[in-house]
Amino acid sequence: MKNAVVVGATSQVGFALCQELMNHEVEVIGFEWSEKMDERAHEMLMGIGRNAFFHLQLDQPLEKDADIAFYFIDRMERLDQTNQATYFSIAEKAKKLVLISSYKNYRKNIDFSNKIKKKRKEGTNCLAIYLPMIVGPWQGEEEAVHRRLQEEMDEKEHQPIALQDTDVLYVEDVVKAIYELSNTDDHEKVVRFKNKNPKALKELMDLLHLTLLADVSPDGEWDKVTDYMVQQSLTMKESLQAQRKQMRQKLKLD
Repeated sequence: MKNAVVVGATSQVGFALCQELMNHEVEVIGFEWSEKMDERAHEMLMGIGRNAFFHLQLDQPLEKDADIAFYFIDRMERLDQTNQATYFSIAEKAKKLVLISSYKNYRKNIDFSNKIKKKRKEGTNCLAIYLPMIVGPWQGEEEAVHRRLQEEMDEKEHQPIALQDTDVLYVEDVVKAIYELSNTDDHEKVVRFKNKNPKALKELMDLLHLTLLADVSPDGEWDKVTDYMVQQSLTMKESLQAQRKQMRQKLKLD
């Protein structure tokens, strides 16, 4: 892999993946839309914008071929039809596709995934990855963990917060696993990332005093999906500390 496109470069995992790819000296085109370039996105890109391996591309279709295109599909529904068409067209330029989504959007994103696949060249490999809740730097402000940590920083009383997720992973472990899988020769593989530590979610809930909603996934929903076990490099406590550190740093930038 010499070059890659990351579609959704300012998502939490997309940003971390850009960093992981550059650590391996992969030339990265971070693809985003002008309408998404808010203050948070600019803060994220401040740290990598001057890296010789990184180039930010806004709105315009991809001009040159890429070894691989990583799509963060959860962001698709927020785009208008024109931007979606540009998003789909990137698949025509890539030798391999990696489609990344969350557990909770498994069914909702099938249509988007199929439209992307239809644009690819004949023989192009396609890997689909589904992710649980991801903790660590740059987690979305709407996420339960971020909201709880924000309460702590603001010294506010804890409000009841319930998780909808059935597993949890640290963002840097996730992108290392994505990089590892993307270098395999699998043609049509669909995997679900799971924490190798089965107690991780319970540890997170205990640390932050969170509750868990009942799992409403239909029976058999994941029968055709291969579980991919991800080794946890940090404890949940250490993962939360990394997220707190980034949140405090953001306050300083503000």
